[in-house]
Amino acid sequence: MHQYNSNSDKLLDTTLQRSNKTELFLISPSLVIFFFLCWKASWFWSNNPDLSFGWVVPILCLFLFSESWEKRPNILCQLTTFTGATFFIGAAIIFLAHIYHAAMGMTTGSFIGLPIGTMLIIISNLHYVYGWPGVKHFAMPFGFILIAIPIPSIIINPIISFLQKLVSTIDVNILNLVGIPAIRTGSLIQLPNCIVGINEACSGIRSLQSAIMATLFIGSLILKRFWSKIILLICGIFFAIVGNIFRSLFLSITAYYKGTEALEKVHDTTGWSILLFVVLGVFLISWILKKIEKIHYLEPNN
Repeated sequence: MHQYNSNSDKLLDTTLQRSNKTELFLISPSLVIFFFLCWKASWFWSNNPDLSFGWVVPILCLFLFSESWEKRPNILCQLTTFTGATFFIGAAIIFLAHIYHAAMGMTTGSFIGLPIGTMLIIISNLHYVYGWPGVKHFAMPFGFILIAIPIPSIIINPIISFLQKLVSTIDVNILNLVGIPAIRTGSLIQLPNCIVGINEACSGIRSLQSAIMATLFIGSLILKRFWSKIILLICGIFFAIVGNIFRSLFLSITAYYKGTEALEKVHDTTGWSILLFVVLGVFLISWILKKIEKIHYLEPNN
């Protein structure tokens, strides 16, 4: 009897291994095109300081994929009109993006078609293998890479400009309230003895990108409900903006009392402090939301 159970277990393990290999083969187009996108995007990760965090994102994607793999839906392998149309549209977009890239060079504008086409091919492949449950189930592991994709200037520049004006306006109002004369000129803060500029790096765009990445990753791992993930994302964005406002305010006060020369000593330190503030805030909110989810789950009506 013991020998029979042992042979049955071995047969089951072999069947599961074959199933895993078969499914990995079936979704191999998604994996190949995903790593092709990472290879292309690595140029921006190496040459754009704002996207240097991109080297970590594929690792996080693989971790999310491994977590999702154990609970994947059942195989369907159904070829539909949607599957075929999505695949060919995605392939056409990638082809046109390569032509545009060859003509215009490596720019965010010429690159944007590649992630769009890649996601369409991945959706087509997952829809063929698992249907819509598979597309939904693996959306985060494959879609998370989009956080590290360069955003075209036509989209990112207005966001940076808005953050610069928001930060400088609030800082000027607070400075005047505490008795420090300050005037805003564009994204510049004019103090009696110097001028403090809210440039692109100081706009908070980096901390905002980091906050979005952290909230999406943590939310995907520990939160179950969609509304919890949305709240966490909103809180992360809020922490990033508020933290950067206080950072620029501190730098403005330092420049007023000690001169702009003193900013070099505290500029990087304040940046890391805000990053720590955002991370701790995100972990705290995620912990609270997790507790709320457990309470809601344990209620009799749920």
